[in-house]
Amino acid sequence: MGTILGFRRYLLWGALMIPALLLPILRLPTFIYRIATLIFIYSCVNTGYNLLVGYCGIISVAQAGFFGIGAYTAALMSIHLHTSFVVNVVAGALMAATLSALLGLPILRLKGQYLVVATLGINQVISLVACNAEFTGGPNGLPGIAAPSILGISIASPTSLYYLNLGGLVLVTAVAALLVHSPVGRSMIAVREDQLAAEAIGINVGATKLLTFTLAAAIAGLAGGFYAHNGLYVSWQTFIPGESFIMLAMLTIGGMGTLAGPVLGTALLMALPEALRSASLYRFFLYGLALSVVAPLWPGGLTGIRMKRKASTATRALSSQGGSAA
Repeated sequence: MGTILGFRRYLLWGALMIPALLLPILRLPTFIYRIATLIFIYSCVNTGYNLLVGYCGIISVAQAGFFGIGAYTAALMSIHLHTSFVVNVVAGALMAATLSALLGLPILRLKGQYLVVATLGINQVISLVACNAEFTGGPNGLPGIAAPSILGISIASPTSLYYLNLGGLVLVTAVAALLVHSPVGRSMIAVREDQLAAEAIGINVGATKLLTFTLAAAIAGLAGGFYAHNGLYVSWQTFIPGESFIMLAMLTIGGMGTLAGPVLGTALLMALPEALRSASLYRFFLYGLALSVVAPLWPGGLTGIRMKRKASTATRALSSQGGSAA
């Protein structure tokens, strides 16, 4: 049964990949590919965020800050050191991971609202440094980032950037899937469900929380490098604390603790303002409206609808079997 379910899951992901791969063939307007590229980048950020919030149960609002660390690291290396795209992206991930590990050691001892406030402070400090420091370009940001290139092949057109960032999302999702179904992933879920019970069965709760916090930041930093080389410009306004709350809304609407949830929530909340471009100034209102509709009707998010249907089907099947046995 488990093999069949796993095959169906991979088949579903494959079915979703086919239209994503074929979309550029339709020769749609350029802005559609740019929006899709941003959806891929932010889906990467939220996939890492989902490991922290959805699978480990740690509520943090610093994800946008670590996203910014990766973006600024890649941008500075590209402008001043003229290093390659791959080197810059990896450096962004390592810088975000290192900073998060150092900060996570003291703050992950906190719980509840105290942890939320501490991570909010981290994000605020990162955005203030980005806004005021001279080496970050201050409020004017950092222009002049080189377009990505791999093995000497320049990747500058909207369609090539589309495929590059789609590949990044596939890679991040695959790593997250492997992690979730590994002993580390099971430890994360155990910590989320009951920390005392997790400790009782021998799980190092502190190490698991720190590892998850670091992994989430590393993935955000990786996506930040993609973001910097995609737009060729970074600004502190992209990484303010409010962006972390938007990412949390994307997770909530898509469905926490699922692999598809971050992608669905990100696609919906990033495409919605574009579909209603005349109302783009009211995007926070639209996000709040979406949350107020989804949360009461489907507490598990959009992916929770399918899970609820599967549970109902299983319940009916068990009831019919019980009736037959009687």
